[in-house]
Amino acid sequence: MLLCLRIRYWLEQRLFINNTIMKHLLYLSVLACTLLMTDICHVVAQTKLTTSDIKCRDPFVTVDVKNKCYYLIVSKKKDGRGGLFAYKSKDLKEWDTVGYVYNAPQDYIGSSDWWAPDFYRYKGNYYCFVTVSNPQKGILRGTTILKSKNITGPYSPVLPPTKMAMTPVNMQCLDGSFFVDNQKNPWIIFSVEWTGPNVTNKDGEIWAQRLNKNLTATIGAPHKLFKASDAPWVKFVGGYVTDAPFIWKDQKTGHLLMLWSSFSPYYTIGQAISKNGNVLGPWEQDPKPIFTHDGGHQMVFKDLHGNLKLSFHTPNGGSGKETFTLRDITIKGGKFLPVKESE
Repeated sequence: MLLCLRIRYWLEQRLFINNTIMKHLLYLSVLACTLLMTDICHVVAQTKLTTSDIKCRDPFVTVDVKNKCYYLIVSKKKDGRGGLFAYKSKDLKEWDTVGYVYNAPQDYIGSSDWWAPDFYRYKGNYYCFVTVSNPQKGILRGTTILKSKNITGPYSPVLPPTKMAMTPVNMQCLDGSFFVDNQKNPWIIFSVEWTGPNVTNKDGEIWAQRLNKNLTATIGAPHKLFKASDAPWVKFVGGYVTDAPFIWKDQKTGHLLMLWSSFSPYYTIGQAISKNGNVLGPWEQDPKPIFTHDGGHQMVFKDLHGNLKLSFHTPNGGSGKETFTLRDITIKGGKFLPVKESE
């Protein structure tokens, strides 16, 4: 503000401003300067958070290679409606708060949940896969897709206003993720919830559905990949849970490695492997989980130095203590190796 007043004084000393137009121009320039300086000060004053300071579930890290930074965008309701809230980092250690990058309109059909937003860059755009529902209208939980030219928005749904989810409308689904196969075909990989009307013996499932090239519609029928009880490490906790399927391709062997979460008996990360590199499998369950210490809903990314990282939350349980957690992760022999239980 002091700088703006000095600019005004300098102008008054050098301009003869008896006419109305010149006065208005002067005051508009001072106002613009004030607003600009206010915005700059706001950016400079952003609070630095460490990774362990960020309390959230289902953390998904997006790498911005061009600008050499990382984004973490989490679900955070605003005005009682679904919202997406962003953090930004240069080193995965300290994070700036960016703020809201999306707030659902009041009449948006996906009125509830807003769980587990995943972000993917595909064909020059960013896509957010997020789980929503509308119990008031009897619409089962499912994953929808939002689109933006930039990672920080603005986002808009790819589906028409009357259609809520990309997952099957007659199945209770969640945690949809994105994968592109060797033939460049895009897929949504999703969980069918153990509490839903479509499963037997409360046994959650993981399915795959092919999408069209612009991610606005499905192609063909969905395919069941496996059920939770197929994995020997999964324990019954009122049901057999399948959360957060996420596929990573091992470039050395061509294997597809699917990380997913369940209970053993604590929240646990395991993996299934498609050795032929086909999304439809067959998928073999690795008997040894990669993390068993009450953490999960994971994803994998390469950092700006080419190192593989695992992102997940721990502990689990909905207590508000869930914390954004990062670990180094390694692939050996065509599968992920277990990660450190603690740092």
